[in-house]
Amino acid sequence: MRKSTLKTLLLATAAGMTGIGYMLFEAQWLRLRHLNVTLPGVPGSLDGLKLLHLSDLHAGAPGPGARAMAKLVDASRRAEPDIVLFTGDMVDKKKDLRPHIELLGKIEARHGKFAVLGNHDHGLRKTVLQDLVGRFTGLSGGNGRAEVLYEDFEQTVNLNRRLLAQAGIRLLENECRLVDGGSWKVQVCGIDDLTYGHADLETTAAQVDYETPLRILLSHSPNAADCVTNGDFQLLLTGHTHGGQICIPKPGGKIMLSTSGAQYADGLYRLPNLTMHVSRGVGTTLLPFRLFSRPEATLLELRVDPDLSTETSA
Repeated sequence: MRKSTLKTLLLATAAGMTGIGYMLFEAQWLRLRHLNVTLPGVPGSLDGLKLLHLSDLHAGAPGPGARAMAKLVDASRRAEPDIVLFTGDMVDKKKDLRPHIELLGKIEARHGKFAVLGNHDHGLRKTVLQDLVGRFTGLSGGNGRAEVLYEDFEQTVNLNRRLLAQAGIRLLENECRLVDGGSWKVQVCGIDDLTYGHADLETTAAQVDYETPLRILLSHSPNAADCVTNGDFQLLLTGHTHGGQICIPKPGGKIMLSTSGAQYADGLYRLPNLTMHVSRGVGTTLLPFRLFSRPEATLLELRVDPDLSTETSA
C-alpha cells in the first residue's frame, strides 16, 4: 500500500471516529430552551405561565441518551415550571420505567405533571430496514400500517401506567383535566398515540370546556395538527420527530433524517386557530447519535398579545 493511500485511509478513519465521537457527545448535550409564546385570545392572568415541554425520553435505549435524561432534573429546577407536559415515547421499544421512576419523580412542577403515550410506549416501531427505506425514499410511513406489533407488550404498558402515577405524572389517554392555579385555569387534554390508531379525538373533544381560557392538547404525533384547527385548542404540544436527530446541512436548510416526508419537524408552528410546538426530544432511537439536533427540554413561557386578548377590565 502506498504511503499516500495509507495516509488518506488514516485521515478518513480519524475523521470518521471524530464524527462518531461528536454525535455521541451531542446526544447527551441537553439544552434548556426558553421560548416566549404569544397566544391570541387568552386573558392577562395567564401572562408568564411556564410550561415545560418534554418529549421522547426513550428511557432504556442504549447509548448516551440516558445522560441527557439524567440532566432533566436540573433543567426542571432552573425552569421553575408551573406545569410539566410529556408528549410520549417515555420508554424505548419494550422497556419499562422502573429504573427511571426516581428521576421522573424529582422533576418538579407547581401545578402538576401530565403525559401521553407514544408509539414506543405501546411497543410499536419500525424495523431497521423499513426505517432506512423511509429515509432514502422520503416516505414517513403514513399511518404506520407497515410497523411491527409487539402483542405481548400489554403487561409492560400497564406497569408503566402505574409507574408514571407513582412519579406524580398524570397519564391522559383520550381525556382532559383541569388545572386550577387560583388566578388562572388551564385545561390539559391528551390523546393516545395517533399514528397507530390509539387516539380518540372525538371522545377527547367532547370533554373540552370552552369556558376555560386556555386549552392545551398533548399528542405524540404532530399530525394531530391536521385534525384540531377548529378552535377547540389554542396550543398543541407534540414530539416524535426528534428534530431530525441526525441532520445534514445543505444550502438553505438541512436534511432531517428522522423526519423524511414530515410536514412538521421541529419548533413552533402558527396554524389557523392553533399554535403548535414540536419538541426535538431528549433521547434517541435506532442510532444513539444526534447531529445538529441537540436534545432539549423546552420552557414555553406564555405571553399575552394585548391587541388580541379577550381580557376586559371593569
